[in-house]
Amino acid sequence: MHRRLGFRHLALAVTLLGLLAGVVLVWTFRDSLRSPQALYRAAQRARPERAAVLYAGLAEKLPQIEEYARLWAAEVAMPDLEALRTLQTVVAFRPQSAAAYQAHIAIARYYASIEAPEAEDEYHAALALHDTVALRLELARYLEERGDVEGAYAEYLHILGEQPDAFAGMRRTGQDPLTVAEDLNAATYYSDALETLRGNDDPEALPLSARALAGLGRYEEAEAAYRAWLEEMPDDVTAQLGLAQVLVRLGHPDEALSLYRTTDTPDGRLAQAELLEEEDPDEALALYLDSPYPVAWWSATTMLEAQGRLTETLPIYARLGQTDTYLADDAAYRLYVLAQRLGDEEAQAEGKALLDGFGLNWLALRAAEGELGLATAPPLGAAGGDILDKARALELIGREDLAHMELVLAARFWRAPEMDLAMAEALASRGHVVDAQAIAEEYIEDHPRAPLAFWQLSYPRPYSATVESEAAEFDVDPLLIWAVMREESRYDPEALSYVGARGLMQVMPPSQAWIAEQLAEDISPGDAFTPQANIRMGAWFLAFLLDYFDGDLELVIAAYNGGAGSVDSWQADPLVSNRDDLLRWIGFGETREYLERVSASYRVYQDLYASGSSNME
Repeated sequence: MHRRLGFRHLALAVTLLGLLAGVVLVWTFRDSLRSPQALYRAAQRARPERAAVLYAGLAEKLPQIEEYARLWAAEVAMPDLEALRTLQTVVAFRPQSAAAYQAHIAIARYYASIEAPEAEDEYHAALALHDTVALRLELARYLEERGDVEGAYAEYLHILGEQPDAFAGMRRTGQDPLTVAEDLNAATYYSDALETLRGNDDPEALPLSARALAGLGRYEEAEAAYRAWLEEMPDDVTAQLGLAQVLVRLGHPDEALSLYRTTDTPDGRLAQAELLEEEDPDEALALYLDSPYPVAWWSATTMLEAQGRLTETLPIYARLGQTDTYLADDAAYRLYVLAQRLGDEEAQAEGKALLDGFGLNWLALRAAEGELGLATAPPLGAAGGDILDKARALELIGREDLAHMELVLAARFWRAPEMDLAMAEALASRGHVVDAQAIAEEYIEDHPRAPLAFWQLSYPRPYSATVESEAAEFDVDPLLIWAVMREESRYDPEALSYVGARGLMQVMPPSQAWIAEQLAEDISPGDAFTPQANIRMGAWFLAFLLDYFDGDLELVIAAYNGGAGSVDSWQADPLVSNRDDLLRWIGFGETREYLERVSASYRVYQDLYASGSSNME
């Protein structure tokens, strides 16, 4: 009996010892048993000494991001001097990386805490890698606290409009209200400029108040401010021009013309010409032709064509076609069209030569009457494997933000075609279409004969399921939707224009309300920033325009930007006898450029994808 009890006690003791040994063993090797994600999460919550151990374990499991493990261990150990040296080593190891960016910020904050001037250099080094509003605001506040009001002011001005605190910071650090108001006017923040000048009786504030009032459309108040300015400085040309512009707005062209005649400046002569077109067309034409501004030459051709003096326009169009302005391709095409109409073979050849020099250009394609035929280069080899490995390792532990930055910075600083392509493809596969498209577009601008993969990245098909579904429902070519999306927002679902257009297809709030009513759907204002809702509205509107204009794509594209009513009025112009004339007499320069860009993009999309041979999602 006693012997059996002894054996049982011995077995129990052995079992307990085994369990204890197991616990000790597990505890001893617990870190090596954890997943990389668990190690990273535990290190984030641990004290510095323990964090260092955990980060070292993470580096063993994911050697691709060993520098990050050292970086994070150093960050939690700061302000230890050895940790500072580690951060500096991280920067030196890969100075143009996301790790270096993080290290610069940590070093900057350390130097700021001890009021060392090196902090500013570190902040700027970080901003050179990745410029964010939050970091600039941090720098501005640091400089302000240090007493460098000039430097702080420059940073607040830089983020004006992107950070609510920026205006208040400018007012605190500006040298004087006049300087602040001048900068606000330059940035078109006219209301803030007036607020800054409130109660300021300094005569030098008059010009600033006048410009702000005119910018806000408060023309009667602006007139009074300009007249007060001229009482102080009767010969000030800027004041005379400003007052004249306001008088035109108020319906007093004769008085404005008198003021313009007293100012011998190119701007004054151009304004005179605009006022004289009806009253004295010959003088207006002479002023336009003598102007140094290409836009004035375009106005001269407008007058000459309206008078039927087509032959006289040809040398002017040729002159315009040689400028580097947005009017150059329009002028070259009009030269080609009119020369053909007039039978002037030499001028026609000149127009064709000018068009050929514009590269990928819709007007050049119209003149050539040929297929697009993208110029592509052979495929590139693989590159950037180590960066891709780092990105995957970072994503494994939940740091997609750093993985994204690694890809973007590698493309920006390596400047090798293979690296650009590899990083752009990696970004696109992760849903960062905007970044991928920007890399590819920049490459094509510098290398028009680019590999096909670059073209597909520059003309992507994001949100494909939604686009194809809405296109099928409303009977719209999905390639047209992507072409419009490319021009409207560059595929950015959060795009917001200065006039309030929103989202991928840049839907205006009144249009959104009308489309929602037509669809009998409840679409809230914020839905414009949701890809599915925005694409649905844009696709429906394209379908509406296609029906309205009987499938005429050029009219549809023009109307998407300028409005259907505007397109109808342009077509009804007596000077418009065919489509080429309509292209010349589109009343909005923005709409003319929009039509050309979207039409060119649509042709590229068709060349890349219409056959179904390319399948780049």
